[in-house]
Amino acid sequence: GVLYVHNLGSPIVENRQDAINAIGLQNTDMFNSIGSLGELENLREQEIKHGQEGMFVVLSDVHLDSPAVVEKIDRMLEGYSDFSPLPIFVFMGNFTSKPLSGEGTRAMMSYFDDLTNVICKHPDIARDGRFVFVPGPNDAGISGILPRGPIPNYITSSLRSKVRHAIFASNPCRMRYFSKEIVFFRDDLVGKMRRHTLIEPREDEDEMTSGHRQLSRHAIKTVLDQGHLSPLPLLASPIYWQHDHALRLYPFPDALIVGDRVEQYYENYEECDTINPGPFSNGFNFVAYSPIGEISEERINSDVEFSQVP
Repeated sequence: GVLYVHNLGSPIVENRQDAINAIGLQNTDMFNSIGSLGELENLREQEIKHGQEGMFVVLSDVHLDSPAVVEKIDRMLEGYSDFSPLPIFVFMGNFTSKPLSGEGTRAMMSYFDDLTNVICKHPDIARDGRFVFVPGPNDAGISGILPRGPIPNYITSSLRSKVRHAIFASNPCRMRYFSKEIVFFRDDLVGKMRRHTLIEPREDEDEMTSGHRQLSRHAIKTVLDQGHLSPLPLLASPIYWQHDHALRLYPFPDALIVGDRVEQYYENYEECDTINPGPFSNGFNFVAYSPIGEISEERINSDVEFSQVP
């Protein structure tokens, strides 16, 4: 017999709250830190009272081997030095413009030393600011497989000794802000999916959006619909099976921030904020994300502000 396929689609989409209601809180809390629905409601009450001032400043492709990039980081930190509370700074790789090998380790250490000196020029930020570093595909360490571990300690020892709250995380990285779950992921997602697509995504003729924007939308919709950050064959995107759970997106996080090499974008898909801060090395763009923005009787809205260092 012959199998004729007339339509092929992704699984039915569930937003975060529907998924929690369906399978229970204990099966959805990857942090294993919320014991009951009562504790979750208490966190939501606390975030309304105390969470509106919290902010994440996210940069991607922070090429520390570029003097211009380091200079712009200095200027950006100066702009945030008077904020109270200080934002959480999330720097995503790649941290060099080209992959390093051999003697490149010593060069990488010097680049992070340069960044340390810039941060320490702002004593309040160096003392109280929180920095999270998420490695990119070409950064030092075991690459070419997901999830990937942090940048090795011997490269970052100087920064960690002088910046009190510096965390070198895995890729992807998950954070909890009160009741909100945020996933940070550095990958060339759109390019990777274009290379392995079977049928080119159709353009939405009725929407006034650019082709790059529509490709970004298709890529984000695919990973969320599939509930996985790497829904590709293993030959295209190898995975550590014992750590595959770190790539899962079911239930949806409250925000998925993907550092991609395409232009900045923001979409809210089934109550999940999807954001690309854009490459900082090209235009000095970044995003300021506040998980708790405008509060209404129906819901809590986030606040997304795309910015650029002049």
